[in-house]
Amino acid sequence: MQRERRRDPYPWTWEIPVAVALAALLVIVTGIQLGRSVANLLAGAGWTWPTTDGGANAGAFPSPIGTAFWTSLPGVLGGHADAGLPTPTPDGLAGRGLVWVGLAMTEVALLAATIWVGGWAYQRWGPGRMRGMATAAEAEKILGVTRLRKVAGIVRPDLHDKHATATAAPVQRTAGDLTEQPGPQLGHRLSPWLLNGRRTRRSDGEER
Repeated sequence: MQRERRRDPYPWTWEIPVAVALAALLVIVTGIQLGRSVANLLAGAGWTWPTTDGGANAGAFPSPIGTAFWTSLPGVLGGHADAGLPTPTPDGLAGRGLVWVGLAMTEVALLAATIWVGGWAYQRWGPGRMRGMATAAEAEKILGVTRLRKVAGIVRPDLHDKHATATAAPVQRTAGDLTEQPGPQLGHRLSPWLLNGRRTRRSDGEER
């Protein structure tokens, strides 16, 4: 049954692999620029980011993704911390070795985060996902300790009922209480004169 629930009736088309490849490429390129910025920040030059016009206009507002974002990639990979930055460049930019170290650290961190997010998304929306199963939060809401404590008066009213006597007198038991007590006998709750008559007839029968 679970095999049938895992079957995906829709085949994988070319759009999904292309989207994954483009997303991975964008993460790698962003990691290159972030690594250069982290290296400059560690060197004391502050946070740097390429501008839209490739640094020709010093007063341009830094754009997250612009022309310099792509044209400065070869220079950043070559260890140039000033590639694509607005002019004049800040003082104290990172050296070539620090730029490469920043690139490596940033790419490793982004790669680990991407793999984790991709694995989580594949389990959540992929073809092998569990269908019709409650999440951990839903199971906790219905069957968790909080829910059990909330309905404790219904599940065990003898222990958690609000109207139960809080200070009940302890029951004193003796050794004889551990043995099996006889159940109600014939003639239980009869009138005394009936019991006396039964005892008299029983005594006469035993004497015979």
